[in-house]
Amino acid sequence: METTLFVGKLLTMALGMLIAYQGFRGYRRNASEPMLFVGVGFVFLSVGGVMGCSVVNALGVTPFALGVVQTLLVAVGMGFVLYSLYG
Repeated sequence: METTLFVGKLLTMALGMLIAYQGFRGYRRNASEPMLFVGVGFVFLSVGGVMGCSVVNALGVTPFALGVVQTLLVAVGMGFVLYSLYG
């Protein structure tokens, strides 16, 4: 993996985890259940968003299987965020 791509993915993961942490802090501070769902949703979005070719190479999974897992993680994350808005 190229260094710039790796740094970009690392930055994306860090930003997503920071948003998740702030959501969890908001949940603890205000006992706001929607903030908990925002935090959990961003964890799933962050992990699903940065998965890439390195997982295929490291674990030996097929690109199709990686795509399915990545899509499911992002969909679950969006579901949590959507639930926090409407639930």
